[in-house]
Amino acid sequence: MSPRTSFDQRLNQLRSTILSMSDLVTQEMTMAMEALAKKDITLAQEVFAMDDQINALRYQNERTALLLISTQQPMARDARFILASLFMNVILERMGDKAKSIAKAIPHILQRPNLTIPAELSQMADMGQKMLRDAMQAYATEDVALALKVANTDDEVDQLYGETFFLVLARLAKTKKPDKVEAIYELMRIARDLERFGDYATDLAERVDFMITGQLAEMNVDDWEMMSR
Repeated sequence: MSPRTSFDQRLNQLRSTILSMSDLVTQEMTMAMEALAKKDITLAQEVFAMDDQINALRYQNERTALLLISTQQPMARDARFILASLFMNVILERMGDKAKSIAKAIPHILQRPNLTIPAELSQMADMGQKMLRDAMQAYATEDVALALKVANTDDEVDQLYGETFFLVLARLAKTKKPDKVEAIYELMRIARDLERFGDYATDLAERVDFMITGQLAEMNVDDWEMMSR
C-alpha cells in the first residue's frame, strides 16, 4: 500500500468517525427532549451514558488527527480538512454537553410534575438538530451553499429563544413558590441550552467553509454582537 493510499484511508476514517459522532449527538438530543417531555428520570440517565460514548469518540478523533499531522506532511487542502475536523470534533462534544445539561434539569422540573413544557422548546430542538444534520452533510459533501444555509437558520432559532424566554419569564413572575420557581427557571436554562446548540451548529458550518475555501469567518453575527464591537 502506498503512503498516499494509507493517508487517504486515515482521512476517510477521521471523516467517518466525525460523522458517527454527529449521529450520536443527534440521538442524544432526541433522547434528552423525549425525557423532558415525559419527565422520565430513567431516560435522562441514558442520555448520560450516550454522552460518555461521544466523549470517547472525541479523544479517538483527536488521536487520529494528531497522528496524521505528526506522521505525514499534509498538503494545504488536507491540512485544512484535518484542522476543521479537529475543531468540529470539539464543537460536537460541546453540543452533546448541551443535551446532557437538559437531562440534568429533569429532576428539578419533577419538583412540579404538572409543569407544562413550552412547545417552543421542542421546536428549537428540532431546528437545532436539522442544522446539525445539514452542517454535517455539508462537511461530507463539501457543500458551501448548504453550510451558509445552516448559518442563516440560526436567526430563526434565536427568534424562538426570545419568544420562549419571555414566555417563561412571565410564568416566573406569577409565582412565589420556591419549588415552582426553580422548576420554571430550569425551563429558561433549557431554552438557553437549545439556543447554544444552534450556535454550535453554525460554528460547524463555519469550519466547513474554512475547510473548503481556506477562509475562516463568522457567517452569522447577530445585532448584539455588532453593537458590542
